[in-house]
Amino acid sequence: MDIETKFKIITNKTVEIVTEEKILNILRTKERPISYWGVAPTGPPHLGYYRAISKQLDLINAGFKHKILIANLHGYLDDMKTPWGEMNIRSEIYKKCFQLLGLKGQNVEYITGSEFQLTQRYSLELLKALVLVTVKRATRAASEVVRMEDPKVSSLVYPIMQSLDCWALDVDLAYSGIDNRHVYMLASKLLPQLGHKIPAYIFTPLGIGLDGKEKMSASNKTTRLELFANPDDIKLKINKAFCLEGETKNNPILEYCEFFIFPRVKKFFIKRPEKFGGNIELNEFDDLQYMFEKKEIHPQDLKSATAEYLIDILNPIRDFFNENKDLLKTFEK
Repeated sequence: MDIETKFKIITNKTVEIVTEEKILNILRTKERPISYWGVAPTGPPHLGYYRAISKQLDLINAGFKHKILIANLHGYLDDMKTPWGEMNIRSEIYKKCFQLLGLKGQNVEYITGSEFQLTQRYSLELLKALVLVTVKRATRAASEVVRMEDPKVSSLVYPIMQSLDCWALDVDLAYSGIDNRHVYMLASKLLPQLGHKIPAYIFTPLGIGLDGKEKMSASNKTTRLELFANPDDIKLKINKAFCLEGETKNNPILEYCEFFIFPRVKKFFIKRPEKFGGNIELNEFDDLQYMFEKKEIHPQDLKSATAEYLIDILNPIRDFFNENKDLLKTFEK
């Protein structure tokens, strides 16, 4: 695969790139560059990671050695959303879910934050970093990624540690949702002060919740869909999801189709009675979006098809947790 093709794959469907030239230089000079994405296991893994999963598969396909950081300590630092005694089990749950959704193979490495963030080497670097960042700067960096109603000191350490993770994991390219932009702009200032390289950054829009208004969050039960949800719950939540006829903007159903379903199926099949035009079979998402925008596909028909595909795709995760039900007790606390 040539550099131009790799670059298009990496930057497709992004909202910001810092910077294009840096990414091109990485592709020109490194045979196997390192990319990474981090996630804190603060609540049940949910469908809102659909964009993150899709973009990480892009990075892997573009030839990156990809590291997935299960940031368990970050989950605790964020106002104890991840209980201290539950960090390891939640990390394993997240890892298993992502593996079952295709993030696996010889070019994928899973790392838990506590594996390296508790070492003397990392701790000393963190102490050096703390005196270089003002409270105001740390607050700004943390503002969109941690709970800040009554901020704890740990919330301000959070983005500083996330910046250092780029150094500790020897990252060439860091990927995240756009809510992490302030964190990585802090990293761009902090890392060279400590004598470390600045990676390239790519940001995608956030995965929207079922209501179409805000990102899908582990803390919001009404707008999230757990990856281990049973078929009845999937049908119920998808049927209630925001999906106005002909409306393509902020439409979660269309987004789930584009980023989560179409990359996994050869054909997208919608069942309809003959009196409403009969069944539809589509090969490309663009065709689905066009027909929906032209009101040639009714929202309820699209929802029904989407629910069936989600049930099928998520079946391996559901089977795993049906055999390991005790694991999910961590999210009941």
